Amino acid sequence: MSAVSRLFDRFLGRGDWAVTVPTLDGPLLPNQDLEEAGLFAGLAEVDNLVRTEKGMLASSANLLMRFDADGKPEVLQESPGEITALAHARGMTALAIDGKGVIIRGGLHDGREATGDEARRLSCVTALTFLDSNTLLVANGSASLPASAWRRDLMQKNASGSVWRLDLKSGRLELIRDGLAWPAGIATTGSNRVYVTEAWRHRVLAIDLASKATVPVLEHLPAYPARIAPAFNAGYWLTFYSVRNQLVEFILREETYRKRMLAEIPEAYWMAPSLGSWRDYREPMQGSQLKQMNVLKPYAVTRSYGLVVHCDHNMKPLSSFHSRADGTVHGTISACEVDDDLLVASRGGSRIVRVARAASGKRG
Repeated sequence: MSAVSRLFDRFLGRGDWAVTVPTLDGPLLPNQDLEEAGLFAGLAEVDNLVRTEKGMLASSANLLMRFDADGKPEVLQESPGEITALAHARGMTALAIDGKGVIIRGGLHDGREATGDEARRLSCVTALTFLDSNTLLVANGSASLPASAWRRDLMQKNASGSVWRLDLKSGRLELIRDGLAWPAGIATTGSNRVYVTEAWRHRVLAIDLASKATVPVLEHLPAYPARIAPAFNAGYWLTFYSVRNQLVEFILREETYRKRMLAEIPEAYWMAPSLGSWRDYREPMQGSQLKQMNVLKPYAVTRSYGLVVHCDHNMKPLSSFHSRADGTVHGTISACEVDDDLLVASRGGSRIVRVARAASGKRG
C-alpha cells in the first residue's frame, strides 16, 4: 500500500483507520447458550482445557489440575510460574510456564526442553500443539511481554509474535513465522498447513510449514480470537478473549490519549478488552452500560464477553455459543470436547461450563 493511499485512509477513516466493528450476525448471532450451560466445576483463573486418556487437564494460575467425568479436581503439579499453555498427545503433556519456556512431561520425550539461544525467545507462549510424536508447534504471543500482559500488548499495538517448530529429539527450535500480532491459538489440519489465530488483527491464518506461506482464512472478526481446539467431526472450536468495542478501536487510533492512558491509569481500569467486568466501580463505563430499572441490557456495549464458535475444517463459522453483556461466563479462551459435550473455561467467571450435546457424539 502506498504512502498516499495510507494518508487518504487516515483522512477518510477507512481501511486500517476505520473505527467500525463487524456485527455479530449469521452464525455469530448472539444467544445465551453459555450463560445457560450447566456448571461442570468452579476454578479460579481457569484456563487451558485439554482432554487426556485419564481425564481433562486444566490450569489455574501455577497449578496443573485434572478433572474426572464428574468434575472432581486433583492437583497434579505446582509450577514455578503461571501455566500459559497446555497440549497432550501420545502420553506426553507439554506445559508452557510464563517467562520460562516449554517442558515435556511423560511419554517418549519426558523432561525435554527447548535448547539453544532461540529458546530464550519463548518467554510468552500462548498455545501449543503436537504435530507428531517428535514435533511440537509453539505460538509465542510477544517478544517483549509476558502472556499475562496481553492487554498491554494490544494497547501498545505490538506485532512481535511468532510461531515455532520444536524438534523433541534434539530440542532445536525453528522459526516458522514472525511479525504476528499476538498469535493466541494454533491447530493442525492433517496436512502441511496449520491454523493460527492472530488476535489483534482479528483473523485466522493458514501457514504452510514447508514454504512458510501465510494466507488469511477467516478475517474481519467482531472479536479477538484466542485458542483453537479440534472438533471430532473434523472441524474446530474457536474461542475468543472478548468482542471488539468501537471506543477501543477509536482509542487505538488516538496516539496521545492511548499513551497517556497506558502511562497514567492502572491497567485494571483501562478502556480495553477484559476477561471479566463489573468487579469495581472504577471500571470505565459507556452509556449503554447504565442499568435501566436495575436491569443491564444484554446488548449493551461491553468490555468482556463469552464467545465460542464452531467452525468447519476450512474455518468457516457454523454456529456459536454466547454469554452477553449481562452474563458472567466471560473470558472464554479455552474449550475442549469430552464425549458428547463441550467444556468451556470461563476465566472471567472462574468456572468450567458444560454445553450438553454440543459435540453431537460424532467421531471421524
